[in-house]
Amino acid sequence: MKVCQVCGKPIDFTSRAKKYCSPECRARVKYEKDRAWLAAHPGKAAEYSRKYYAANAEQCKQAKKDAYRQKALERYKTGDT
Repeated sequence: MKVCQVCGKPIDFTSRAKKYCSPECRARVKYEKDRAWLAAHPGKAAEYSRKYYAANAEQCKQAKKDAYRQKALERYKTGDT
């Protein structure tokens, strides 16, 4: 029986290529892999971000406005100023 490479739980044999026991473990490995790439390639990551922002400027600005409004509303509800 195989075991998950992240948490060590046993994996059922529905597929020989299976490495992880759950979507959560798979997502954790992907997150760690992506973070390692970002740390190793900071210049490329910044370039990709600039290109994405240039192509989707209005959408990015709207998302920032929405996030600010949501944060301000939460501060208002809790009484923090």
